[in-house]
Amino acid sequence: MVLEILVLLVVGCAVPVDSIHCEGDTDLSDVQEYTQDVNDIGDLDFWRTAQNNFQTFGKFDGNPHNAVITAAYYTADNGLIFGITIDCKKGKWMSQITHNVTEKVTKHLTGDLTNPCKEGDIFDIWLKIHQPRMMSWIFNGQPLQYDTRTTYFRHGKTKIERTRPLKIWTKYGSDKGDHFTVKASGAAKFTRLSWGQCITWPRSLQENCQQARTWVESRSKMAVPEGGLGHFGSDWNTFAPQCFLGSRYYLWLQNFLHPDRNSKGFPWCCCVDMTTGEVANGDVENLCSLGSINGACSRSCMEYADKDVIEKVMKENDEMEHGLLL
Repeated sequence: MVLEILVLLVVGCAVPVDSIHCEGDTDLSDVQEYTQDVNDIGDLDFWRTAQNNFQTFGKFDGNPHNAVITAAYYTADNGLIFGITIDCKKGKWMSQITHNVTEKVTKHLTGDLTNPCKEGDIFDIWLKIHQPRMMSWIFNGQPLQYDTRTTYFRHGKTKIERTRPLKIWTKYGSDKGDHFTVKASGAAKFTRLSWGQCITWPRSLQENCQQARTWVESRSKMAVPEGGLGHFGSDWNTFAPQCFLGSRYYLWLQNFLHPDRNSKGFPWCCCVDMTTGEVANGDVENLCSLGSINGACSRSCMEYADKDVIEKVMKENDEMEHGLLL
């Protein structure tokens, strides 16, 4: 579901799909090239912050031995802002920039893939834009970067130290972005792309809140020992979906959905379908409202609490309790 849907210009066959507060979310028909145009990306009066997400989903439809996947963010004149290459045969990745001195496309960082590409597996590539020259790539939950730096900011008279990812010394900042392009070869196929100040997860996990939550947390800023990516994560783990009593079903009130350009820095509260996690009846306008930084919402959404689902979960929990007591 979106508050405002922008026109998508794409290469290949695409079917528009709505997600909660994304600028765009498109299902793709196993294409190997796709371009997403963006509007007014450098206008902070429009966006409020420089932060944005581009999430691309795909699958290996066959032996991925020779598959190569690229994703890149470009200016209107096709100047490379920040790009990534995944080489399944070599088990390597490499990020690229346009050098701010030579103005030539050059290597930024390179490394090994944690896990090999496998036939039948799904994959995801996440470009997280934090600031014009602080951007992060994540592939299948692996941060494609390393090393950090210390930055400082002032809160009143207090000087505060922060650990951040390395600065990207590219000629063009993310505020010059015009379009995002992904390409693939071999058995790699793209199935979906979402973008905006939002978080999405694979459709194959949509009807299992626990799996969706774990997937989001594994790419979040949650501490590494707890299963996140720490400083290299995309967003705070507080924005992961909330599940009902530890079950596969979503809590009917999601009170910490990721802020977007319309929420003035506050999270969204939305009434959702307990099975799919989507806004109930697709009615974003009436069933989503601004939340607060402490999680308080102006409504309980109790009318969307599914009685049958709740009774099912409670019964299963009771059966487990009686069956497992020592």
